[in-house]
Formats: sequence, structure tokens, C-alpha cells
Amino acid sequence: MTLRRPDATEIGAIGEAMQLDLTSAEIATLEPIIAAVMDGYDALDQMPDPLRAVTPAVRIPGSRPSPEEDPLNGIVRTCSVKAVPEVSGPLTGKSIGVKDTVCVAGLPMTCASRLLYDYTPDIDATVVKRILEAGGHITAVLNTDDFAFSGGGHTSCYGPGRNPADPAHAPGGSSNGSATATATGQVDIALGGDQGGSIRIPASFSGVVGHKPTHGLVPYTGIVGFDQTIDHIGPMAKTVADCALLLGVIAGVDDTAIDPRQPDSIPQADYASALTGDVTGLRIAVVKEGFETPESTDAVNAAVRGAAEKLAAMGAEVAEVSVPMHTAVVPLWNCIAIEGGIDSFYRGHTAFQTKGYYNPRLISAMMRAVKTHAHDLSPTAKLGTVIGEYMRRRYDGVFYARAQNLSRTLTAAYNQVFEDADLVLMPTTPQQAHRMPAMPEIDRAEHIGQALNMVANTATFDLTGHPSISVPVKGVDGLPVGLMLTGRHFDDATVLRAAHAYEQAP
Repeated sequence: MTLRRPDATEIGAIGEAMQLDLTSAEIATLEPIIAAVMDGYDALDQMPDPLRAVTPAVRIPGSRPSPEEDPLNGIVRTCSVKAVPEVSGPLTGKSIGVKDTVCVAGLPMTCASRLLYDYTPDIDATVVKRILEAGGHITAVLNTDDFAFSGGGHTSCYGPGRNPADPAHAPGGSSNGSATATATGQVDIALGGDQGGSIRIPASFSGVVGHKPTHGLVPYTGIVGFDQTIDHIGPMAKTVADCALLLGVIAGVDDTAIDPRQPDSIPQADYASALTGDVTGLRIAVVKEGFETPESTDAVNAAVRGAAEKLAAMGAEVAEVSVPMHTAVVPLWNCIAIEGGIDSFYRGHTAFQTKGYYNPRLISAMMRAVKTHAHDLSPTAKLGTVIGEYMRRRYDGVFYARAQNLSRTLTAAYNQVFEDADLVLMPTTPQQAHRMPAMPEIDRAEHIGQALNMVANTATFDLTGHPSISVPVKGVDGLPVGLMLTGRHFDDATVLRAAHAYEQAP
């Protein structure tokens, strides 16, 4: 079947939209030439798209649990996906949950949005392939914020998540289901995504462990992203040991496709063996500005400084440093996440001009969705869409370019700190979990305001790409507090080692 050719009227309309000022003579000349060029598109249309190999597995999509079965609303659907023949490996006996942004062939994936209700992937993300081949049993698709565009955990089309410490409070987002399902034992380990803190924020608010790996350490192929420069996928669990276990399975260069986020080679590490319980001699820099954000609270600061003192008593060398550029993180991240994210969003969650894997069915589903149902986006996603399009129209991407350039300056500032320190330390989130915000119909401003006011520290290391973990601060009553430790690029082992030692200390 041939593709429809544009007629003179449509060519003229395109020319007007693109400021080409086409004359009637130009249009008359172009019409048959365009039709001839499209003969090649007809030929391409008949060539089957090369499909990614899908891991042989029993795949039972399951269903959404009832509120009684899942009172914290962490699970979009229960499922059962397990390799066949049965595999014995590092994840044997472990139940795994995946965020509702990760492609699992045969399981609907919605990004917790009404826009993708009917999309079912025909591919496995590379991390899913690795989990299945390591003996893991995927038992749940986990709730998230609408297209992951919030740090609150309250904007999903399936309804807000609830905090396991106090259900009257938000669990943090966007990987809220990954936090609550691990906290309550519904799954042993979960995959979370992190573009501005979406692994570490819910870990902090909900009292679990969340590790954002070095940018590019874990392949992102087959996962719905924001902006390739800040996309991360990583483990969440009750313990650092389980995070290290899953990281050991999913880390490494993608052997099934090109991921433009990854370097050509990645250092190998045994993350589980790095958990020695010892921090003796580790140099830890306490970043002053991480305690001085506009949202910082005395309770969180005191708890995290107490954790720093504990690490010093355990043998670490702890000293305060200043990184003045840390105060610029929020405007830099806002620009990249909004303009880059919305550009990707309106291109079917893809980025042209890379050699990476492209998912034509997701592109088609997403482009149809934004044309017909963009009104169903969350208030926060609508806010980002308006800002991103306004900045594109009026300022031509100049501020996105400036933010990307300045993010390299930020990276250099932290690399300089790492010349004299093994780790940097600060609160994961400057505050504890919010009370559950009102729904948009009641207070739209509060609903939006509670979505992105906790990223000042976490977003730093999405911009710089350094590995970063949140581990619960010991001895905090009531709502949890997160301790964030961050290390050199591809030194995730040291980050995990220090977090584990702190976690295991009496």
C-alpha cells in the first residue's frame, strides 16, 4: 500500500508553517518531486523492522490489585514473567518489580498515564532481559507519577501512592511504587528510574534504599526516558545488599543494541563483594550548600549531620567543603528536564541523530496519544509542556544549550572535590515527606507545588552523572530521612560500600 502524497494545498500549508514562503511555481515544481522521493518511503514501508530478540519466558500479565490488597497503591498490575527453561542465577528466588516505564514484552506499559492505556510492548528492555537470564521472577509492574514528571508520587492516573511510614503522607516520586512495594515486601527488589531524583526521593521519603548508578553504567534501552543526558535506571530495595545484587546483574555495556548514553567500555566491578562493612580511611566531604537549600529543614539537617558524625566514628575522614555552584542546580535542571523532556515527549519518546535503538511502536503510540489525549496529562506535565514549548518558540533552545554547557561546569566542580574526597554527603531531600497534597480539582497550585520542590540535591547528580545512593538515616522516629552519598564516576562500589557500612552499624 502506498503512502499518501501531499497535494499542492498541503505543501503550501507546510511551507507557511515552516516560514519557507513558497510561491505557486515552487509548489508546482515540488509536488511531483516529493511524490517521487516518497517512492522510497513506500519501499521502506515494506521492509520489516528488525525486532529485538525477546527472552523466552512464561508471561502472565495479571491484573490490578484491589485497594485492600495494595493499600499504598504501589502496584499497577501483578504479573508473572519468568524465563523458560528455568534459570538458576544471582536472582533466583527473588521477586522483582519494574517501574511502569520499562518495556516487558506482552505486559501493558502506561507510564501511569491515560495517554498510553492501550500500549503493550513487543520488546524487553535490556535490563529485563538481564533480570530474566539471572533467574529473577518479575511479579509486579509498579506505579509512578504521570510520565514520571513529579517527585511527589501523587500524580499517577491510577491515583496517588501512599507513604508506608504514614499513609497520610506522599511516598515521593516518581518511582513511588518501587519504594512502597519494596518497603512492604510485595517485591524483594525493584527497578526505579531517575532523571531528577526519582529513585532517591521516594527512597528518602519512604525509608528504603535507592541507588542511582553512574550515568551510562546500566543500559537504558527499552525504557521510556526524559532526556538522554539525565536518564538513569537503578535498583531499590530494603537493603543495600539487595541493591548491589541487582546492580551486578543489570550493569554493563548493552550487548543487544546501542545505547547512546553508554561509553564504549565500562569498568567491571563486583558490587556485592564491595560490601565489607568498613569505611575506615574513606574521605567524605560534607557539602555545605546541600544543607542550605530554600526547602532545608532543621530536623533533616540535624539527622544527616548526625549520620556524618556516625561515619566519622566508624573510621571515615569527614570534613565540610563548599561547592558554590550547587546553588545553581535547580535552574539548570529545570531547563534540561523541561525542554529536553518535552522535546522527547513530543517526538514519541525518542531522540533523532543517534545510533541508539528506536522503538517504532512506542513512537507511533505516543505521537497518536499526544495528538488526541494530551488533555489527560497531569497538571505538572501540562506545566512542563507549556514552559518547554514557550521557550522553544520564543528563545529557540538557547537556554537549554546554556544549561547543558553549565552542567559540565557543575560536573567539573564536583570532580575537583573528588580529587581530595572519595564521597560527598548531604541530605537526599531537604525535607521529610509532604502531607498528601490536594487533588487538582481542590487545589491545583498545591498539587503542582508539591511535585518538584525536593530536587535541589538529588538533581545535582543527574546533571553530573555521578553515582548516588539514598539510605535511611538511623534512629529517626516517624517520617524517614534520607542520607545521600555520592562518588566518582563508575565508582558505584565505594558508594554502596559506605551506604552498607552505615546501614549495618549498630
